[in-house]
Amino acid sequence: MNDKQATTFLRDVRHPLLALRRTVLAHLRAKHEAEFGPVSPGEFLQIVINGSTYRWLTPFSTLIAALDDVLDDDEATPDARIDHAKAVVAMFSAGSRDPAFAEQFLPLLQDSPDIAVANGQVAQIVRSIEKAT
Repeated sequence: MNDKQATTFLRDVRHPLLALRRTVLAHLRAKHEAEFGPVSPGEFLQIVINGSTYRWLTPFSTLIAALDDVLDDDEATPDARIDHAKAVVAMFSAGSRDPAFAEQFLPLLQDSPDIAVANGQVAQIVRSIEKAT
């Protein structure tokens, strides 16, 4: 993968990743509220950030934040963009997924058609870059 491919990939995958994260959080919030009662969006965000139940989301959230940083940084190196693109591919490729993330994330694909669709959009972009490199 070269810098141009990595940059294009990161730009193309950014919005689908954000949509997937938003969909996952909405699903998790609905499950949480079904068990514990209603919470405000801010309260749920604090539960996600500070609690241990949703700690498995941290690598996903960190990946998105890092992707934004590398795209917005005029001084980011080609290697940094390529490394971030590879990290996205690794997170959404069966053979290289973080096991802690996969253990919690993969069942959600069965639980929620919305998550499955959003994941499919990310997976399609990931497959396209895998084929190109």
